[in-house]
Amino acid sequence: AQSADITYQCLGNNQYQINVSFYRDCSGANAPNTITINTSSNQCGQNFNSTISLIPNTGIDVTPICNTLTTVCNGGNTVGVEEYIYEGIITLPTFCNDWTFSFSLCCRNNAINTINNPGGENIYVEAFLNNLDFACNNSATFSNPPVSFPCIGQTSCFNHGAIDIDGDSLYYSLIAPMTSAITNVTYIAPYSAQQPLASNPATNFNPNNGDICMTPTLQQVTVLAVRVEEYRNEILVGRVTRDIQLRSVNCNNNLPYTTGINGTGQFNINACANSPLNFNIPTNDIDAGQTVSLNWNNAIPNATLTDNGNQIPTGTFNWTPSAADISSTPYCFTATVSDD
Repeated sequence: AQSADITYQCLGNNQYQINVSFYRDCSGANAPNTITINTSSNQCGQNFNSTISLIPNTGIDVTPICNTLTTVCNGGNTVGVEEYIYEGIITLPTFCNDWTFSFSLCCRNNAINTINNPGGENIYVEAFLNNLDFACNNSATFSNPPVSFPCIGQTSCFNHGAIDIDGDSLYYSLIAPMTSAITNVTYIAPYSAQQPLASNPATNFNPNNGDICMTPTLQQVTVLAVRVEEYRNEILVGRVTRDIQLRSVNCNNNLPYTTGINGTGQFNINACANSPLNFNIPTNDIDAGQTVSLNWNNAIPNATLTDNGNQIPTGTFNWTPSAADISSTPYCFTATVSDD
C-alpha cells in the first residue's frame, strides 16, 4: 500500500458518495475488488461498515517516467505505481457533528526506511463530516496524484491540488501517517511528521496552499500525511487526510521550472469582477534539446490555461470572474511543468 485518500460528495437526503483513491506499488500485492468503509460517530453512538466497489477501468499506471522506460506495472524494471478508485453511496441515519469515514488496508512497503516495522503497519485514512450544523457539505477533493519521485540535490515542490466546490476556506497541515484511528507510524530519529526525509535545506510546508518543498540529500523511501481542513465562517466543516509514500531518487536530469505570473516570480494576483484576467506562465529547462509540457488541474471553473505549443511552452491563463465569484478565500490552481 503506497498512498490513499478518502473524500465524500453530498447527494441529498443524507446520502453521501464516498470515493477512495488507493495507490499500490506494482511490486506489491494486487488491489482488492471491494473495500470496507467504516462510518462512526461518538456523539450519536453510531458505528457500521459498508462495502464499496472498484470503478471499472481504474488501476492505471500513474508513474511519472520517461517514455523510454517501462515500469514494473507493465512488465519492466522501473518502480511503478497504479491508481485504483473505489466508489459507493452511504446513507447516514441521523445528524451528528462528528461523522468519520475511514479506510484501512495492510500493509505498507517494506522498503520504507524512515519508520519502524513498515511492512507490519496498515495504511489508514479518514474523512470528517459535521452534518448537524452544515447540511449537505462536500469534502475537499484532490486533483493531483500523490506520486512523487524528487531528485537528490534538486529542490522539488509538490501540491495536491485540493479543491472545495463549496468555496470553503482550506487549511493544510502535515501530520503523522496513521495505522489506525488511534495509532500513528513511529518515525526513526531524526525523522518526523514535519521532516519526513533527509533534506537540505529542511523540508518546507505551506499551511495556506499545501505546497511541500524539499531538496533530498539521500536515496530514501519515506511516508508523510497531509490533513486538509475546510472552514466556513471560521467554523470547521470537515476535513480529509491523504497518506503518501515518497521515494527520492538519483537523477541525471535537471528539473524544468516555471517563473510564475508573466515571469515575475510572483504567484499571486488580484482580479476584479467582470474584468478579464490574463497572464502568461513561462516555462524553462536548462537541459538543451528537451521538450517541455505544461498542464493544470482545472481548479477554477470557466477559466482556461492554454500553451503556445512551443518546445519550451508559455501558458496563457484566462478568466473573467463574475460578481458571484467575489470571495475573501483565494482561488488556487496548480500548473505542472514536465520534461521528456
